[in-house]
Amino acid sequence: MKKLGIIGGMGPKATAQLFDRVISLTDAPTDQDHIPIIVFDDPSIPDRTAHLLDPKEKPDFAASLVKNAQVLESLGCDVLAMPCNTAHGKADVVAASLTTARLLHMPESAAAEAAKASSGPCGILATDGTIETGLYDSILEKRGITPVHPSPAAQESVMSIIYDHVKAGTEPPAALLDEVFADLETLGCATAILGCTELSVLDIPTEVRGIRVIDALDVLAAACVVACGARLKTDA
Repeated sequence: MKKLGIIGGMGPKATAQLFDRVISLTDAPTDQDHIPIIVFDDPSIPDRTAHLLDPKEKPDFAASLVKNAQVLESLGCDVLAMPCNTAHGKADVVAASLTTARLLHMPESAAAEAAKASSGPCGILATDGTIETGLYDSILEKRGITPVHPSPAAQESVMSIIYDHVKAGTEPPAALLDEVFADLETLGCATAILGCTELSVLDIPTEVRGIRVIDALDVLAAACVVACGARLKTDA
């Protein structure tokens, strides 16, 4: 079985969620049937959104990702995963720095799952950095799916949920989340991708207001299990 390395700390809760979900999604009747995992939880990695929105003034995070990825590779990890959608803006840089390890691409996997669910418009709930770089837009468009961004007011709510609540350790008001999905409903979304792993730590149903919700972190966890050669639970 292959060894998994988690490039974590973006943020710590999301990192813990990925570790837990990989375990939960592994069909393992004994300890020995689980995947060997090394977690590198490094919260010192510069803020991804800040740099992508202001690359001249805010510190780049690519060097930290590369360093941590190479540490995990040196420890024998065959498969690497980053539980941060926005960090995938530098995924090509990280992948190119590796010699033997394979870096899984969370947005690619999530978009593929959204395409299975529906060919209709797909809402992207993510940080301003992910939205501004068009990370999900290009991936969805390759699959013939129209990407939909929340309205400016709803996007402010998404950022508030991520930064003012989840990263700050507080539960966001239920009304705030409902406002966001009401906005996507108005925009005609058939599906919505939770494109920020901070949203993944919240208890968001798989369907809201008739919109099928795709959790990118769940999709990444399943991809980790398969890539490492373990058995994937089909009823998890």
